[in-house]
Amino acid sequence: MENKTMPFAMDLQRFATPVQPTTGNTINYTDTDRDTGTNFGKLLEPGLRKIFFETYTELPEQFSKIYNVNTSNKAMEQDWGMGAFGDWDKRTSQFDTVAYKTLSPGLIRTYTHEAFTQGFMVTREMYDDDQYRQIEKMPKAMARSGRAKVEKDAMIPLVKGFFKNNGSGGNANPVIYDGQPLFSANHPLLDAGGKKCSNLATGVLNDANLKTAIKLMKETLDEAGNLVQFKADTLIIPPALEDTAIRLLQSTQIAGGELNDTNKFLNSYGIKVVVMDYLSLASGGSDTHWFLQDSSKHELNFFWRKKPEFKWHEDFDTFVAKYRGYMRYSMGVSDWRGLVGSEGK
Repeated sequence: MENKTMPFAMDLQRFATPVQPTTGNTINYTDTDRDTGTNFGKLLEPGLRKIFFETYTELPEQFSKIYNVNTSNKAMEQDWGMGAFGDWDKRTSQFDTVAYKTLSPGLIRTYTHEAFTQGFMVTREMYDDDQYRQIEKMPKAMARSGRAKVEKDAMIPLVKGFFKNNGSGGNANPVIYDGQPLFSANHPLLDAGGKKCSNLATGVLNDANLKTAIKLMKETLDEAGNLVQFKADTLIIPPALEDTAIRLLQSTQIAGGELNDTNKFLNSYGIKVVVMDYLSLASGGSDTHWFLQDSSKHELNFFWRKKPEFKWHEDFDTFVAKYRGYMRYSMGVSDWRGLVGSEGK
């Protein structure tokens, strides 16, 4: 019997247009999905990066409260200081000529940016079996240690700013551009005929010593021996002195006094208290050091060459994913003026 349907079927096969596969009618994956499925390190990276930066900024930055924070695109930054003009000459005759003067050449201040790194590794099996329960702790720990490193380093100029006998009469702490510790009674003045100036206060933080330090800052001289007219408006302290500082600056009467004398001078002087956790003895500093600063004129400088970054790489053969942080910065002073410090003893 003749099959009447065959020609019809053959016509369909011959003339029908096949359905083309598209992203809308086909179960598929993208190149990104493919790479993510193979490179488990890439799957982890966005979450770990987020954890790292959220942890790094979870507390307000402290060092920037007392530093001029700058950025740099060079291996180092340099500042030049110069001498200063002395008093103008009196004109005694209508025919006197101007006495032109030159300034003493300045001393160079160099900020060399140092690089710092930290990292951790994750095995494939750790990711498969544990995923974020333990892995997320690692970027948190790395971020906190990076933050602590910056804060501790930023305190070095203050913590090590005093003369310390190295056993042979020299200074074991670093000196600044003029050959003196940051806080010294003998800062040389370039154009003042051998005259020196001091920013070294003494004694514990109390009413009398704080007032003496305020006066000392007011007596700051430029390189020619003229007053610069600095005014202390910031008291920088470790946590151990916070209660003392508040009593001194905010009490109605003189703190620790027995005569009920008014504390109007300190109470209205406008000094703000800045507590720096990393100045403390527990962090390698001191619980007795205290400092005054003119926040508008000081030259305590911090340079970011590279702010903290977070990147990753996965080893092809071992399936170990590596994550690392990197940052680069420097800090120091371009001028001792605008700062007064006491070791608190």
